Amino acid sequence: MRGGGRIPDGYRLGVTLHLIVGLPGAGKTVRARELAASQGALRLTPDEWQQAIFAADGPSGWRSAERAAHRVRLEGKLIEAGLRAASLGVEVVLDFGFWSRDERSALRWAAAELGVPSRVVYLPVEYEEQRRRIARRRAEDPQQFAMSDEELRSWHLQFEAPDADELRGDRIPEAPAGHADWWEWAVRRWPALPDKLPH
Repeated sequence: MRGGGRIPDGYRLGVTLHLIVGLPGAGKTVRARELAASQGALRLTPDEWQQAIFAADGPSGWRSAERAAHRVRLEGKLIEAGLRAASLGVEVVLDFGFWSRDERSALRWAAAELGVPSRVVYLPVEYEEQRRRIARRRAEDPQQFAMSDEELRSWHLQFEAPDADELRGDRIPEAPAGHADWWEWAVRRWPALPDKLPH
């Protein structure tokens, strides 16, 4: 939602696109499941799809360049499905992590273009707690993605935490220079997206 607590004219009442934001081990999928249950929402979690489709990869196969390319395309198709569902009046939870402000801005903009309010749901996690949770998860399920301490530390440096404006649903910034709008940016980020918004 772009302004304050009031739903702007033209927005669909009762439908929200929830963007679950945070690093691995922050509790994103637990929160996404809670939201999906309480809101009757469609939950889309790329990790689950990747593990199901590429089950033979094991805990480390996700690191390959080929699988990274597959992941980007998978995310694009899930985003397309989520936006289409939201435009049809279905509550949607995108459990992606969305580490960059630009990713979040692009999807907030797309939702607004479809007349759907969006909400950034941020789950912060400190490094030591993150490390404990991921170790526990791997002990319970050895097929979970393996992540080294070095990777966890570097990801904290890459992650762009949402600011107060994002969390309030305030103004969406302009698309980066060289892009006609946020959808053009999104299609470059997730090439499996269609050229036009999925109305």
